[in-house]
Amino acid sequence: MTLYLNGGEFVSSRMRNIINERRLRMASLPELAHGVPLKVKYPSGLMRTRKFILSESIQALFDFVGEVEDATEWFHIQEAFSPPLRNDLCGIIFERNIRGPTTLYVQWISSEETKTIPTPDGNDNHDKDDYDSGTVSLLDQSSTSYEHLTSFSPRSAQERAEQEQEQEQEQEQEQEQEQEQEQEQEQEQEQEQEKTVQNTNLQTILSCLSAKIDDSSPTGNQINVVRDYKGNTHNILRSTIRVFSRRRFNPGARLDGAVDGGGPTTEYLRLLLKAVQQSSIFEGPENSKRLRLDTEALHKGLYRQISQMISVCIIHVGMGPHFFLEKLFLQVCGKPTPPASFDEVDDETFKEMLCKIKESKTVPEAKAAIEIAEDCLSIIGAFRSIGTLKQRDMLVQSAVEYYVDGRCNVALQQFLDGFNTLGLLQEMQTQTDLFRTIFVEDKKPLRSSDLTSLFGVNLSDQDTYKRELETRTLCFWRDWIIDVEGIYKSFLHILS
Repeated sequence: MTLYLNGGEFVSSRMRNIINERRLRMASLPELAHGVPLKVKYPSGLMRTRKFILSESIQALFDFVGEVEDATEWFHIQEAFSPPLRNDLCGIIFERNIRGPTTLYVQWISSEETKTIPTPDGNDNHDKDDYDSGTVSLLDQSSTSYEHLTSFSPRSAQERAEQEQEQEQEQEQEQEQEQEQEQEQEQEQEQEQEKTVQNTNLQTILSCLSAKIDDSSPTGNQINVVRDYKGNTHNILRSTIRVFSRRRFNPGARLDGAVDGGGPTTEYLRLLLKAVQQSSIFEGPENSKRLRLDTEALHKGLYRQISQMISVCIIHVGMGPHFFLEKLFLQVCGKPTPPASFDEVDDETFKEMLCKIKESKTVPEAKAAIEIAEDCLSIIGAFRSIGTLKQRDMLVQSAVEYYVDGRCNVALQQFLDGFNTLGLLQEMQTQTDLFRTIFVEDKKPLRSSDLTSLFGVNLSDQDTYKRELETRTLCFWRDWIIDVEGIYKSFLHILS
């Protein structure tokens, strides 16, 4: 039986058997993931890659190369600028100067060219035990080493290598151009985003949010607050909680709020924010409030309701709380916050225990202080044995972080849920710096020049007595605001 291949070259059934033997040997040789990838390029342009262990027999590489359909009994493989290796060599891959990932070029040797190859001296002949199959030699005659093949010219392989290098250079240039174009597009997008951010202000954002409000005032949104006999509205928060707890209450609709049935909604919301500021879910200085853990309020969902109230005040009338601690504001916006500090612990008993641990100068003293605080530390999961002063500091810091932040995590999540009203939370997380001005106390003092610019003056005609009185009054006003500047922390304290 004969086969017809390569446009006129006759191949015997013996060649078919040789190719099958190569394939069988390769099938029994697994490809290891940690092997070195070797790429093989055939004269037809076909390219194949396989991973080899460099300590394997080089016959494994030859079998991989010669298992294709158009393979010949004899062939050469070589790197671009290295001597050719014929497929009857023995030894391991590493010994043939193949030391890492590379591309090997294949040149088939026809039967006529095989006859011109001289008989070798036997130095590189195969031993039948060198390879796993037990049969390495492909011919009955002895094989030759590459030292007898000096007549082989690597010119074609070099040309292919040069062509590949040119193609790789062209591809690299195209990739560089594409990267430059992508970078230019990204820069243009960033510039457009910066322009958009610059053109966006808080008023624009609140206008977009308020546009979602339903202009109708459903019955479920009616709010009634009654003053006490002194004229105070201490029950305003309690009344509002009842409204926000109604099943028919809609925070996305207009409020029908009144104080004693006649006050405007804006006045009601202003009083509501003052009541919220004094509620049980907050603690700390007047204008730097942080969340306080109140289990009863948590059970009743008060954290969610109060954050809904704040959202309604912001979206409906643009009125912010101005009393959030910076850290609380960042927690609401999902931004990183600084570690909890020792001064944030407001429980004096627990703080004193931690202080004794922190100020202990030796490990035995620290252990004694830790034993005294064992009950408190065990409750928060911070009680443990220490062996160094560094571990002492870590224990104190973990206890402080749990007391300040950890125990309020559930309350914080409920608090965040209320800010989802009409999409406010998403805007706060996107435009954090803009919303800081209405949540955190503005520490920039209001100066006399700022207050003067708020008012316009309409004077009477010149050369009249009325104009003289008006000018004198204006001078008195300006002198007064200059005098009080610097005495009070803010003109807001004077005007409120």
